[in-house]
Amino acid sequence: WVDVKWTDGDRQRFPLEHAKFRADPRLTASSVPPQGDDDPMDWNTTTRAFISCFRMGDCYTTIFEDLVYDRLAGCDELLERLRIPMFEEKSVVQPMHSKAVPGEGTYERVRRQTYWISLHIWLLHIKQHAIQEGESLWVSALCALLTRRMFEYEWNLVKGLLHAADVPIMSVTGEVLDMQEFVFGLCVALDDAFKEEAPRGCAHALALEDSELESGRSGLAPRVKYALWANVYSGAIAHDADELYELTVYLLRQRILMESLQRDAFLSRRFNWTEHPPRS
Repeated sequence: WVDVKWTDGDRQRFPLEHAKFRADPRLTASSVPPQGDDDPMDWNTTTRAFISCFRMGDCYTTIFEDLVYDRLAGCDELLERLRIPMFEEKSVVQPMHSKAVPGEGTYERVRRQTYWISLHIWLLHIKQHAIQEGESLWVSALCALLTRRMFEYEWNLVKGLLHAADVPIMSVTGEVLDMQEFVFGLCVALDDAFKEEAPRGCAHALALEDSELESGRSGLAPRVKYALWANVYSGAIAHDADELYELTVYLLRQRILMESLQRDAFLSRRFNWTEHPPRS
């Protein structure tokens, strides 16, 4: 978790960034096509969810695992634009008495890949958390199952990345714990940004004029961008780097989508990640 205190330069930059993001046509509510519908969960999905909640087998959360995996495979162009290291198919089985060791830059690569996975898990977690408030015991149990299984899925993916990177077996558990601390910090920073800057929703916050910002507020997009800069990119790139700007836009567009989804459309997974068009 990279916790960097704001400098005077950051505070001077935030108003300029807020105006820049506000002018980006990709960050209006109308630019994110609506998905899903108002139909209730069908019996097939409901049955699979019921079986999974009672721990008779997990035949529900796999549809969300597929959604996350879609951001790992088959989106190389997007990953390149965001400077996220490609996910390569590589054996995770190490031969006995292997002397292989991680190469230069391996840990930074795996950490950035882990952050990329975590952003999508966080989006799903935030949506289920919003749904869970005030719902019945059944929906609450389903949301709790989804969060637990998705985080388990994430850490299994991370373990696979570490094994594939030739991290010694005895070190994998410790490295996963380190990754969890980093990811927790990013999630806290994002949660704080949305709680403080977007109480009426992401699209509304992005459209605010400077004069409409509450006293002491910096704007949602600059706060999100700063969290991504300090964590995903480890504070090692320029604040005006294209990949940082594009990742911020990407995440905000996905958040707009999540906030627009109806409850049953989300729980039935009748949606996909929204596209990320190039900057005009």
